[in-house]
Amino acid sequence: MPAHDPFNPEKRKNRITIRERKFLYLLSTTGNLQEAFRGVYKVKHHDDKRIESAHVGAQANQVLKRLRYKAPELVAAFCFEDISPDFVKKEMLKLYSADSTATHEKIRLLELMGKTQALFTEKHVTDIRMTDIIKRVYKETDADMPDDHRDDRVDRVEADEKLTRP
Repeated sequence: MPAHDPFNPEKRKNRITIRERKFLYLLSTTGNLQEAFRGVYKVKHHDDKRIESAHVGAQANQVLKRLRYKAPELVAAFCFEDISPDFVKKEMLKLYSADSTATHEKIRLLELMGKTQALFTEKHVTDIRMTDIIKRVYKETDADMPDDHRDDRVDRVEADEKLTRP
């Protein structure tokens, strides 16, 4: 008997195909949904590359959505979704505090921890509002325009006022 039961419809619908496994592997190595989809499935070529790209992206998202439903733990493992900044910090601290790590490895870990905290970048934080900088807002008037380019249109409020005046 194979690992999956081919006669049990409940187990068959959640089974991952070989193409889906290849798709996940390519997605984990390339990090690009469209490239992973093109590597596994046939793509209908269009003259307009934008249409083809949108079509491939939509199909790749459908495959990924289907895989998330079938085996969410497998998708999380291949797409590295469980890795967060907190996870990285904790793992670096574990490695740093371990006795088996060498000095040059600890220095490299300190560099990486400094990069995660943005310690080596210069930041100039300014809190200036645009209204403080720009005191006067320029507004065109009829005097700014020549007579042949003057705009004599009236907005709705002015038109209603003209109609209601006796």
